[in-house]
Amino acid sequence: MKRSILFLILINIFSSLAAQYSVSGGSGFPLLAENNTQYNLQVYLLNGLSNARISFTSSNGGNHQWYRYRENGNNAVPVTCVQNGNTSYITDVEDGYGYFVGLHTDPLTSFVWIIDYSRYVPRFFGMITDVVEDDKCEYLTILTDYEAEPLIYFLPTGQPRNLNRVYHLQYETQVWNEDNLQFEIQEKNESYINEQIYERFIPAPLCDTYFTLTGDDFAEHFGLQQTIRSELYKAIAVEAHATAITTKEHADNEIHNTGESLGGSSPIEYTFTAYANEPVAMFYYWTVLQQDSVTNEMSIIFRNTEKVLSYNFERDGAYRVELEVVNGSLGCVDATQFFKVIIESTVIKIPNAFSPGSSIGVNDELRVSFSSIISFKASVYNRQGNLLFQWNDPAKGWDGRVNGRFVPTGVYYVIVEYKDSSGKAKSMSKAVNVLRAKN
Repeated sequence: MKRSILFLILINIFSSLAAQYSVSGGSGFPLLAENNTQYNLQVYLLNGLSNARISFTSSNGGNHQWYRYRENGNNAVPVTCVQNGNTSYITDVEDGYGYFVGLHTDPLTSFVWIIDYSRYVPRFFGMITDVVEDDKCEYLTILTDYEAEPLIYFLPTGQPRNLNRVYHLQYETQVWNEDNLQFEIQEKNESYINEQIYERFIPAPLCDTYFTLTGDDFAEHFGLQQTIRSELYKAIAVEAHATAITTKEHADNEIHNTGESLGGSSPIEYTFTAYANEPVAMFYYWTVLQQDSVTNEMSIIFRNTEKVLSYNFERDGAYRVELEVVNGSLGCVDATQFFKVIIESTVIKIPNAFSPGSSIGVNDELRVSFSSIISFKASVYNRQGNLLFQWNDPAKGWDGRVNGRFVPTGVYYVIVEYKDSSGKAKSMSKAVNVLRAKN
């Protein structure tokens, strides 16, 4: 007996769940704008109510009793329907009413709310752009004069709800492409709901553009989409980017930092290139500053007004290379781009010994370890004071040969004359042992 009752209950539940409404009429196809599963309520928009009809189909038979309510299911009134078998329908459909079959207190009863959207199509009257005075180079205000009544429906329990209208704002800006090192035009499409379109703050576009507002999405569905376009907005915001490149390759025997900052052993030349959202950006200013080793204060040592700056760093120390990009009206500036450059202090190290001809590739050449020297000359002498070899490139060295033959083992004297990174002429000497040389 219990199984039979349970079976009948399940049949009744599934029969109720199987029941469904269909809505037709108006111009175009009705739109299911909201499906509130918590209250079993569907909200339909129609473009006009000509030939409007709501149908209801159940699977368990029986007569259908239709009701409609204005603001609360408790105040529902009966509605005459036409029934044929398990399907019934009503045609006296009005805007701003909820309809249902059955008892509104039954948790399995489902509801349909009807809105004649043709009465609520938004209207646009004007759209202007306005700068945010304190942040005019960062943000822009879009002001829209429009009219759109709220799309309100009521739950069967009496609470009002509002359908969200969705509008779309289209405009163009420039976007930095890091891979291609260039700015590219990009179309922006931003969505707003309800009153958000009255006043919107957006990042200031980086190019001249029109702003086009369309909507709402319901109007688009019915072919009633409204569109308004602003006058041409003249961009003022600038955005800068920069790169720093050196063609110098440090020698194997050259001491240099391998950290994240730019720099290394001098002299080293860097090419700094500025990029910005032209033609809005018009002026470029490079500034090279050097840090005082005592006070740590930065002082300007060079300026440049070109997009590309080539600068040769010779003196050791800490530098900062700054970029400013300015628009044509001199009202907006981007000064966020800068580089830190660390130039090594001068170092000269002469080895104690080397073994030419003994083991190829292993200590078989006399090379001086160095960092940040402006000029260089190394000379090798024997014990009698005779000059055996000289070279002027610190990246190179002596292979232990004179006239094509390895010198005998023994002590030789190396004198290095150089200018350090401050331009001072200096020299150093050292006795170097030649080991296991072959004749």
